[in-house]
Amino acid sequence: MKKLKNVVNNAYIYSVVAKIVSVVTGLIYSILFSRYLGTTLRGEASIITNYATIISLILCLGIYQAYPYFRKKNSESIYDEYINNVFGLIILLFFICVFIIIIFRPSIKYILILIFSVLLMGVKQLNYVVLIENPKLRNTTNIKLDIFDILLLLFLIVFTKASYFYCVLFLTVKNIVFFVIAFLNLKVKVSHIRPTLKGIMPYIKYGIIPMFTIILMEINYKIDVIMLEFLNVSTASIGIYSLGVMLAEKLWVLPDALKDILLSKLSKGKTAEEVAKVTRVSFTLMLIMITCMILFGKYLITLMYGYDYQNAYYVSLIILAGTLGMVFYKMIYSYNVANGHKNVNFVILLLSACVNVILNYFLIPIYEINGAAIASLVSYSLCGLVFLIYFCQNTQIKYIDMFLIKKDDLIRIKKIINYK
Repeated sequence: MKKLKNVVNNAYIYSVVAKIVSVVTGLIYSILFSRYLGTTLRGEASIITNYATIISLILCLGIYQAYPYFRKKNSESIYDEYINNVFGLIILLFFICVFIIIIFRPSIKYILILIFSVLLMGVKQLNYVVLIENPKLRNTTNIKLDIFDILLLLFLIVFTKASYFYCVLFLTVKNIVFFVIAFLNLKVKVSHIRPTLKGIMPYIKYGIIPMFTIILMEINYKIDVIMLEFLNVSTASIGIYSLGVMLAEKLWVLPDALKDILLSKLSKGKTAEEVAKVTRVSFTLMLIMITCMILFGKYLITLMYGYDYQNAYYVSLIILAGTLGMVFYKMIYSYNVANGHKNVNFVILLLSACVNVILNYFLIPIYEINGAAIASLVSYSLCGLVFLIYFCQNTQIKYIDMFLIKKDDLIRIKKIINYK
């Protein structure tokens, strides 16, 4: 029990364990989702979700990106002000959304994109403050949401036959529940919330550059699916591609877990040495994940998802090679956010996003989904390399300390796990 308590009390270890559980539940969900909808409907769902994700980031106005900086500067006094401003923005955007739907009467696809954009904007803003203030709660919540998705899918599998209607219904219920849970995690009574836009401008002024930076980051992640549709690749192929991307994201979830805790610690005073330590551990984990994917990935994808999805293996493998560079991006980006180096993040991600879009445009017509994966590989690698060079030159951290895990790191991890 003492060992278990020590593991739970260590934020990094707890986050990794939570992410591993989340990977398992997420894989179960993705298997059910892919087999229930099939490649074509999965492609439709991916297109709607990717559009909504990118639009939601624009609607955020960078407010949540400003929270760690002002939190570090002003301690905890901004919590209530931040939440009130977020809800003021949610209400404003909701009425704008309703106005657009009434006046322009768009198709169901674009109505869903509008509604999901507002919901995802709210989830992003609220979850970010939970991540900073209580990262363990955020990780636990993600597991619960995955379990909810699994149960909802099982219900649909048992009682319905896959169709566009049920695909839309699933996405709608999923996004509404995500928003409700994000609100409940704040542990704030509804009666205590005072929606307002007063005081929001300092957040927007600080967050406008980070907003464009995050949009560029999402372009790196999401533009491939949008460009696949734009360049007339079949929806079924997009469904296969989206599964490959999702699997790659699941495998880099452990470094992502460490990044979340790192951001929280940097907001509370940790230094560049902490970044180096977390980065080299994450890099080692990714090498292990990629090796496992090379050895077992194709067989497992065919077994779990069916023969129709077997080409997702090549997409995952190509993108995973690029995630080695993204390890440096994720950790150093968090360092820059916490220390106010917002312009650096923007410039590097602008370069990476431009490369991604250009390569997608030329490679997709030739190699289709593998071309999109290659574009991601190149842009991810370039992004990580530039972040690494900038960080090491400005902090005097040695390059080797960002790559190779040290004996002290292993001893520290062993002490945590074997604590008596």
